Formats: sequence, C-alpha cells, structure tokens
Amino acid sequence: MASYNPAQQVLELRQQGLSDEMIAEELRRSGISGQEISSALGQSGGDYPADDASFGMEEPAYAPKRSGGGAGGMSSEEGNIYERIEAITESMIDEKWEELIGEVKKIVEWKNKIEEKQTRIQNDLDKLKDDFKVLHQGVLGKLEDYDSRMKDVGIELKAVGKVFKDVIPEFVENVKELKGITKGFKGE
Repeated sequence: MASYNPAQQVLELRQQGLSDEMIAEELRRSGISGQEISSALGQSGGDYPADDASFGMEEPAYAPKRSGGGAGGMSSEEGNIYERIEAITESMIDEKWEELIGEVKKIVEWKNKIEEKQTRIQNDLDKLKDDFKVLHQGVLGKLEDYDSRMKDVGIELKAVGKVFKDVIPEFVENVKELKGITKGFKGE
C-alpha cells in the first residue's frame, strides 16, 4: 500500500465495499497520518469527518483483525467466509444448546421422579410410624391387662394356699383316722 497515494487507496478500498470508517482504519494501520487520510477521503468524495483526532484513535479491542487481499482491505469473498464461519458457529452452538436443553430436561424429569418417590417413601414412613404407635399402644394395653390378670391369679393362689393351709392338717387327720378304720376292718 505504500506505493500508492492515499486517494488511490481510498478509491480501491471503496471498490472492495469498505465504509469510510473502515477505509480510515486501514489507512491509519498502514502508517498514513490523520491529515492525509482526511484529505484523501475528501478528495474522493467521502463524507468521513475531517477531524484529525478521529484518525489517531486506537482500534477498538472488539474489532476483528482482518488480513485481506488487494490493498489491505477485506474482499467480499473473505466477508462471505466470515459470514459462513459465523453461520456454522451459530448452528454448532444452537445444536449444542439443544443437546444441553435436552439433557437438562432429562435431569429435571429424573429429579421430579425422585421427589415423587421420596414423597411416597415419606408417606409410607409416616404411616408405619402411626401403625407402630397403634401397635405399641395395643401391646402395652395387653401387657397391662395380663399384668392385672396375673395379680388376680396371684391373689386367688394365695387364697387357695390359705384354704389348703387350713384344710390340709384337717385332711391329714381324716386320712389317718380313715387308715385306722380300714386297718380295723382288715384285722377283723
């Protein structure tokens, strides 16, 4: 680009479809001063501002760096390549995004199933606790009932024991007396 004059470079870059801002950036990168760029754009009928400060600014960090054909600009073929790369990238991102969404949906479905199972298990556990309480109360009731019956049996056994205590000596006496009578009959 150094072999051309700035006005010629502006015309060539315009033929490649670049805007005045892009042309100014290209010329600035190739070492042409802001005054010369402003003059070249003015000579070629451009409406780019003649403010010298605008050409001295640094290129924004987000602006893509382009290597180009011809006079250092980007050809329409390169523009199409960038558009194709962008389209391919977007389609790949969309595809991966859809896969991710599908996997997230599977995870959400799994989570919902697990929560349902957990709720069912919790309900079953609560029911078991209630059933155990009822069973526990029933067992305690039966034990208390058996305990009171055993006390009654104990009291009855003591009463029978007292009766036998009073009756046994008399019974033994009667048996001895009967034995003596039986001997007396045998002896006759």
